[in-house]
Amino acid sequence: MLKKTIGFALCGALIAVAALAGCSAGPGAVVDASGGISMVSRTSGKYFQVYDGHQWTGHVIKGADIGASAPGSWPGDLAIKGSQYAAWLKGIASMNANTILVYALMKPEFYAALDDYNRANPGKRLWLFQQVWPDDVNVGTNLYAPAYADMYEKEIKLDVDALMGNAKIAQRQGKAWGKYSRNVMPYVLGMVIGRELTSEEVAGTNAANAGTTSHDGLYVHTTTSSNAMEVWCAQMSDILETQVSTYKWQVPVGFVSWPTLDPIVHPTENTPGEPKSKEVDDSLVLDPRHLGPGKDAKAGFFGMYQIYPYYPEFIYRDPTYAQYSDSQGTLRYGGYLKDFMSIHPDYPAVVGEFGLPTSVSSSHQQPEGLSQGGITEQAQGIDLSRMYDAILREGYAGGLVFEWADEWSKRNWVTMPYMIPFERHILWDNVTDPEQCFGLLDYESMSLPAAGSMKRLWSVKNVAGPAKDGDIKAVYATSNEAFLFLAFDIQGASKLLPGSNPGMALNVGISTLGPGHGTVKLPVAGTPAMPDGVEFLLQIDGSGGLFLCRPDYNRASSKFWAAPSSDMAFEHTTYVINRAQIDLQTGQFFPRILTDQSVLRYGNFDRSSPQFDSLGNWFVASGTRLIVRLPWALLNVTDPSSQQVIYDKTRDLPIGPVGMRNLPLDALNTMKTPGFLFYSATTVGGNLAGIAPQVPGKNSFDSSVGPWRWQGWNTPSVQQQHKASLEYVKETFAGVNASAIPPQPSP
Repeated sequence: MLKKTIGFALCGALIAVAALAGCSAGPGAVVDASGGISMVSRTSGKYFQVYDGHQWTGHVIKGADIGASAPGSWPGDLAIKGSQYAAWLKGIASMNANTILVYALMKPEFYAALDDYNRANPGKRLWLFQQVWPDDVNVGTNLYAPAYADMYEKEIKLDVDALMGNAKIAQRQGKAWGKYSRNVMPYVLGMVIGRELTSEEVAGTNAANAGTTSHDGLYVHTTTSSNAMEVWCAQMSDILETQVSTYKWQVPVGFVSWPTLDPIVHPTENTPGEPKSKEVDDSLVLDPRHLGPGKDAKAGFFGMYQIYPYYPEFIYRDPTYAQYSDSQGTLRYGGYLKDFMSIHPDYPAVVGEFGLPTSVSSSHQQPEGLSQGGITEQAQGIDLSRMYDAILREGYAGGLVFEWADEWSKRNWVTMPYMIPFERHILWDNVTDPEQCFGLLDYESMSLPAAGSMKRLWSVKNVAGPAKDGDIKAVYATSNEAFLFLAFDIQGASKLLPGSNPGMALNVGISTLGPGHGTVKLPVAGTPAMPDGVEFLLQIDGSGGLFLCRPDYNRASSKFWAAPSSDMAFEHTTYVINRAQIDLQTGQFFPRILTDQSVLRYGNFDRSSPQFDSLGNWFVASGTRLIVRLPWALLNVTDPSSQQVIYDKTRDLPIGPVGMRNLPLDALNTMKTPGFLFYSATTVGGNLAGIAPQVPGKNSFDSSVGPWRWQGWNTPSVQQQHKASLEYVKETFAGVNASAIPPQPSP
């Protein structure tokens, strides 16, 4: 074989000519240029290979996906600096990863950082999957619409030129631009067209192009019985490889899909009373058996699939998947992987996304705990490792963890209606939103603030006589981009610990809307009326913790204004997160699943503590101090950076997954909070023991204590840090020989 060492940082467009030897020698990539076509990667059967200068060796993918946004920015802002990308690449490599995926063309600084890293670390190279992202907005949902198709074909050409170090892109809104002078094609493991296409896009494309049933391309082809969506994937892949070939180069090309479009019929995916044809998550198909490499495809073809364990519901509800197990027990995720691989053609299947978010709330629950949120960082790491092991066991070419770092720009259908104004939600960390919490890295907003940063709101003065259990000595508050923190100095606070019996109880009424709203009565016998009404109630005792809301200020019930009252009614904030379905074959009914955001978890959220619990809401820090943290969203705060809270007397929102998904942004009215007030009462043995803030010597709340206000911000101030999960993934990746083909799938 003919090998050429290419000094690609210097050569740029020169690689377009056949005389590759004219490029500068030195640190670079070794390529196979036999036959006049340069390649550094190719597919072989169900796996990838890379060229090491002497031979083609196996390449088992172990990696992570990289997003384009940091706190305070949108992906299209291109705000991440080259130095940050350099640090991320170094961190990903130190996790024993060998591959990264980016979803769209990145800014030139990213490719410069990748080039610099790989030149400095030739023995620990990071390979790149480059996705070419089609715009999300497609009027008419027809991907063949001339304007849309033309736009995407131009993006394909730009992206290829940029990777070749041969592009100067004028500034454009929401997309990368600049001078691309680094040729990073020698690091490209594969290029990917498309994204997770919606059922509406697939249906619209197929309907508008019913006569489009095949594509016989030089590099990618389809069968003669393909649907229009499958043909579109083949055509775009063919266009991409054709553009690469103008540089006398080839790379493996592939398409993106996900389980909602798999060709397997899932009888459990059916809404009671609805025909199967209307089941958007199992009625349309992008069949990988209908696509394959063309006659001139030297580098090969592959499929990339975003596969999570909790959605669509058939992944954990189809009964055959529950028969799959690993060393830790049932793993339905592995059952789906095995089933899908059984119908996959003989080209690589890459799991381009697999992940679990560490949000404090869940928006889909899964039987083994592999849920969309509500899992600890430790569980995230353990279960990511289980999922990756199953990916390799079932014959996939490898997998990429979604994702390297949390992204505040993401949003979930449960939380999106309550992030108002939506344009500012990038400025704060909504830890109830699973989409924002997939990363192996997060930001310091998850950590316990320093004790000295908490503001003392009230403290008792001139105490007469010895202290007794339940005496409230002081109340403190502070906040950051993710939480409101409260601290209470209470005599005998250890009697609040879970399981304490007989124990103590703490009730805290919280006012967020100001005078004229909420109830003036706490549900504690003997407690005086509060000078201001409260909309929320924090309850902590030996049985656990709860955070309740007034019935007319419960966002889960579409109630957004707390009327003045003197009753003591409070209720849970409970959402439907998994819809009811029925198995068409067996008739088994799957009831809907609800999540209760009012239940507070006991756990030490001090990251420096050996007992650190990333989901913890409250813990007793000493015999006299209780510390609580409450996510902003629980308090109906829609934007802590501008102190906005829900305040809408007029509007009701549709309840349930379907209605919530169709809501426009900023549908609710809000107001700037006048500040928060906290009224506390403790009981011991059921009897009132203390209140705060208290008028000295009287059983009455002190109305002179004003509201607590926090400073807003337009720029978040955070530091990035590893989650506990990262070490588990690092250990798992270390145990994989990337050049060895894994064992074949289990029978």
